[in-house]
Amino acid sequence: MKIEFRKGRSLFWSSALLAIFGTTSVSAQSPSFPIAQQINCDRPQGDAQVRTCIRLRYEASDQRLNEVYKQLISQLSGEERSLLSEAQLGWIQLRDKTCEFEVYKSRGGTGYGGFLNECLDRMTKQRTAELEQYLKQR
Repeated sequence: MKIEFRKGRSLFWSSALLAIFGTTSVSAQSPSFPIAQQINCDRPQGDAQVRTCIRLRYEASDQRLNEVYKQLISQLSGEERSLLSEAQLGWIQLRDKTCEFEVYKSRGGTGYGGFLNECLDRMTKQRTAELEQYLKQR
């Protein structure tokens, strides 16, 4: 999710928006079609199915990240909660810009969406592991 805040917006509202919208990148989302549920992602047939499976894998990773984030933020209070919320917003921007840079040369190509989702998936899994470590330390 790409969230941009005007200068002067309170941290309360920033935290509230992050809690409402989670951590999904809007630019990487696309509607899930019923046909996607019929695809065997262990053996995708053709490029379109491969791209769909990559997107579904990223969406599952993002959902897991949201679950871990909500679990962690529920254990925090006050300044810690605000700091994590602010850090997560910054991380979302870092992830999205890093992945856009990483796949920049593929823009306009048929594989661009797949490459972008692979990067988003990889970085999302890394962030989930980081947040899980914070949970273990609590």
